[in-house]
Amino acid sequence: MSIKKLFILFFIAGWVLPSCGAPKPQTYTVGVIIELDWLSPVFDHFKVSMTELGYVEGENIVYLYNPEVGTDQAAFDAEAQRLMNQSVDIFFTIGTMTTKAAMKAVEGTDVPVVFTPVINPLEEGIVASISNPGGNVTGVQIVDRSPKGLEWALKIAPETKHVYMPYNPDDSITMMIVNDGMLDTIAQLGVELLPSEVHSADEMVARVDTLPENTIIYTLSPLSSLEGGLELFSQRAKEFNVPIFSTNREIGVSPFPVANYTVSIAGEAKQGANMVDRVLKGQKPADMPVETAEYFLDIDLKSAAAYGVTISDEIIKQANVIVR
Repeated sequence: MSIKKLFILFFIAGWVLPSCGAPKPQTYTVGVIIELDWLSPVFDHFKVSMTELGYVEGENIVYLYNPEVGTDQAAFDAEAQRLMNQSVDIFFTIGTMTTKAAMKAVEGTDVPVVFTPVINPLEEGIVASISNPGGNVTGVQIVDRSPKGLEWALKIAPETKHVYMPYNPDDSITMMIVNDGMLDTIAQLGVELLPSEVHSADEMVARVDTLPENTIIYTLSPLSSLEGGLELFSQRAKEFNVPIFSTNREIGVSPFPVANYTVSIAGEAKQGANMVDRVLKGQKPADMPVETAEYFLDIDLKSAAAYGVTISDEIIKQANVIVR
């Protein structure tokens, strides 16, 4: 072969081979819907965990998320359909109503849905069973531990005689928690449940003015229609020195509970990310058992001091997170 021909071959190879490198990695589009603003940290931690798994935003994964969706089922349904129209590869839903919206949108398709957190997904009709979800939906459930959270509250404030636990009877998820053990637990613990049924955030706040001594406030989650009034609610509670305790919330943010018995937001987000990773790699949600988030006790010593609540060292040692 002549030198000229060799030169031409080397020239062609040098021009062609760089364009024949490794194929561009697939980019996945994730549709995200969040039920309540205070659940947004779940999404933040989810993205961190996804990055640790090799999914870099803007490179091989895109998140479609609209923070201005609304708070009712119709709004979530519309958002889920909007995301479907943008050809998402998978839904990551945070909350029960958002998960139901995504399920409705993907019906008749093979687009998967991974949720976290959902309370009692079996009872909500989201999965066929915990061990074999069926369909194309799976995720991380929260087994409600609100009664246990109240037990912790009474250990921290043993002088308590009354509990104010506001709820709106029109909020179906809240009522499921109230009726599924909370009323019985309060009776068994020997404290009085004060009138707690309210129909608006204003009514929830106004009720604080009437609370007797030795009362604590116990806030469930979610409170749905009452969430918007929690900041004013916490301010009023401080004015009247009625300590707030909670379940499945965050310490250091409204309503600023003294203690909160909750799942780890980072932990449940990591569980959700691992499940999304497995689905994107080919596993079918129908064959992936629903996982359960673990509960921890968080304590805010600043809030405790503001209410004049003294927490024993024995209890502090059992806390997972302590704000000093």
